[in-house]
Amino acid sequence: MLDRFTHFAARLSPWVVIAGLAYAAVFVEVDVSTEPMPQPFVEGRDLFFGGTAAGGRLWFVGQDGALLSMDETSRQWQRTQMQPVANLQAIAASDKGVLVAVGNGGRYWVRNGDGAWTTQVLPVGEVGNKLVDVAFFHGRFWIVGEMGALFRSDADGANWTRLRDADDVAFNRIRPGPRGSVWIAAEFGRLLHSEDDGATWLSQDLGEESLQSIAFAGDDGVVVGNRGQAFHTTDGGSRWQPVAPFTSEHLYDVLAQAGGWLTLGDRGVLFAGEGGTARWRALAPDGFGKAYHVRLVAAGDGNVAVGRGIGLLEADGNYRRWPEGVQP
Repeated sequence: MLDRFTHFAARLSPWVVIAGLAYAAVFVEVDVSTEPMPQPFVEGRDLFFGGTAAGGRLWFVGQDGALLSMDETSRQWQRTQMQPVANLQAIAASDKGVLVAVGNGGRYWVRNGDGAWTTQVLPVGEVGNKLVDVAFFHGRFWIVGEMGALFRSDADGANWTRLRDADDVAFNRIRPGPRGSVWIAAEFGRLLHSEDDGATWLSQDLGEESLQSIAFAGDDGVVVGNRGQAFHTTDGGSRWQPVAPFTSEHLYDVLAQAGGWLTLGDRGVLFAGEGGTARWRALAPDGFGKAYHVRLVAAGDGNVAVGRGIGLLEADGNYRRWPEGVQP
């Protein structure tokens, strides 16, 4: 008799559990908290690729559509998720506060003042369609990227014109030079420049390693690239002389500053160039670390290093990671 009862109870128990769950679903009220879970302002997986200063704010762009901005007076930060999601490679600002950001897939974003961001796609191919850099100078925005992408717009970031046909070479950085010239540091040691606002271009080869960035201070100029290669000119780019090797790491950006130059790159390398001689000395500010950095942004109280994180290189040689309190 007991065995029959046990067998019956075993068969009935699943139905009892189901009935109990159904009762709870209908009659039991669950108190659900609607408070959002706190999200870190900067995540450990964040990578940043570009930055600019505009209207008292600093702007930084990076992986998966991340856009950070900081008010230089209040030090208050904001984070925006750009749509559609894509890696953002660079951002530039006009002298009237128009912002243009560029990224993968040939896509660019434009914001005029405090308005909303709008986005479009430039006519690039399906392969090698990353837009690598954007800059504002000579009253125009300029964009370069993979497969010889080279575009120019008006001061509002509109009416884009392609200036060269597609080419199997990546254009890495576009910057102004002396007397209205335009310069492009490119893959495979190629250096291009235009003297007529981009209508025609001259090209020269500086070795075989990819050139990553270029900067001028008057007729003095410096180009840096992979495997620590660097070149220096004192005559506005007519002749470029190789700089004696001072690192074997890739150098990704160079910036003209008072009294000389600043360059940075892979594995946390950071060097200062003295005067117009392009002699370089290593810098090792506390907390800078060994992570790579790809951009330098001039700020009000120093230069900002952008890469695996963001941080201020202060004039006194110290390094302060941004946002405040964020750990590497």
